Amino acid sequence: MPAPKADGLNLLFPHPSPPLPHAPTRLPGITHTSNAALVNVLKDNHVKWHAYFNDRGFHNHAAHHLVAIYAMGAGGPLIEAAYQTHAEYMRPAFESPEPIDEKNFWLHLGKREFYNSYLEFFRTQLREKNVTDVITEYVFSPKANVGGHGVEGEPHMLLRFYGGLVHPMIHIGCGLEFGLLGLTAEGLAQAATHSDQGKDLVPDTLFGRPKEAATGSILRLSSLMPYLSLRRHSTGKVHTGSHSENKPGVHAFTILARVLADPKFSAESIGLPAPEGSSPVDLVNDKVGSAVAALAAEWAADLDGENVTPATIQKKIEEVAWMNAIMYGVGGWAGRERSPTKQFNADFFTMHLVTSSIFLPSFAATLSPETTAFMLRTYLAVSIAWYIARGRPALPIREFYESTTAKPAPPSAGTEATPTKGTVTPEDAAPNPWLPIVQTTITHPGEHVCKLQRALMHNATVYGAREPGYFSGTELEGAELLDGTLFIRVAGLTADRLGWMKEGKEEGSWDRVGFNF
Repeated sequence: MPAPKADGLNLLFPHPSPPLPHAPTRLPGITHTSNAALVNVLKDNHVKWHAYFNDRGFHNHAAHHLVAIYAMGAGGPLIEAAYQTHAEYMRPAFESPEPIDEKNFWLHLGKREFYNSYLEFFRTQLREKNVTDVITEYVFSPKANVGGHGVEGEPHMLLRFYGGLVHPMIHIGCGLEFGLLGLTAEGLAQAATHSDQGKDLVPDTLFGRPKEAATGSILRLSSLMPYLSLRRHSTGKVHTGSHSENKPGVHAFTILARVLADPKFSAESIGLPAPEGSSPVDLVNDKVGSAVAALAAEWAADLDGENVTPATIQKKIEEVAWMNAIMYGVGGWAGRERSPTKQFNADFFTMHLVTSSIFLPSFAATLSPETTAFMLRTYLAVSIAWYIARGRPALPIREFYESTTAKPAPPSAGTEATPTKGTVTPEDAAPNPWLPIVQTTITHPGEHVCKLQRALMHNATVYGAREPGYFSGTELEGAELLDGTLFIRVAGLTADRLGWMKEGKEEGSWDRVGFNF
């Protein structure tokens, strides 16, 4: 497969576009030099390296790392140096067994050796169509999931999109947020070459498959058009041919509380840990996948119907962002005794739920309201499934707040300058605790650290002013105590666990021991 020519690469990798509505803001520090450095290393990565750097399907994370530190203000030399930490272990790109076209697209799904051919296919698609149409057609349409004319079997592209610990979703999200079609093409090719775990989490009935009665906007949309390509009237409203009224959905925290309270979701009932060589998500899917899908349907009740409003979508994005941060942060603190540090169990798997949630606003700004609603419903189901798969850690919110700080500070090296007389609050080592977090994060070699801390910082930027009591009325014990300091508390615990390396501490590691099994 020939590499794109220079003009083609420039189209795929222009300078990053301004942030989309509700997408994360970017920190000062971006310059023409950092723009050029980012684009150059992303082009090099696109042409030179494969998406999977070993035979086990481990992902090339270079792009995720580079756009995250770029958005946090990293300069050109730092971006280039960060790229080199990945280049030293990457697998060179290689030609696929045969090209992919519209005729054989569905025949090689899940085969990593076809990544480069799928990449070329999606580069072509994105040159000829707009990004919304391509993602809708090849990820969310009924044809891409339950098949149809000219398609053998059930492609389940949405499950592949969430496959590999939601990496294709993250990669496409990077492309959307920064306006980089090359990353979007890479993410779509990754989705095509992932497995389709979790078939009960995203049941075929959502796409109109008549195994049982299906209702709601998804069935209506699938019966209207083959690719969910919603047409707009001159009024600008989305027309789905329905006049149903939205019903109130159950809060995400109530869903969490019900998962915690129901013994069928326990690690013992599921059979965790999963036997070696098998997927814990497949275990969850087989044992309780339908129950999780039903919970997601309750949560998404107010996303159903023709009048899905931007306000409802933003409310649901907020709920799932808090939910995933709680599962990782409060759950990680509750399970701290299983970590070698005994301070915080920085779970590698629930961490990805936080790092993926940051891209929900970018998907919402790109997809139609109805498709966004569908994505939120299925994303919540996948997030809950991973929480169960990790052993359903306890969520003692009151104790978490009593035992953690909203003012984390970097460790003292004993050589700090003494504040001059007249300095305001000279005893405060970190007047804005996010600033030392940013500084230590962008220089940390761990590619997941910057992704996690940027997601938490975004949540703090948007939701940081939430007061205790804001979440009163849900079934989750202690939810009334939650406030916007949740995110800096979790960021501080993460920095302690992964290491304040810029400040002289050793590099830490993510925890993979799980909870309650």
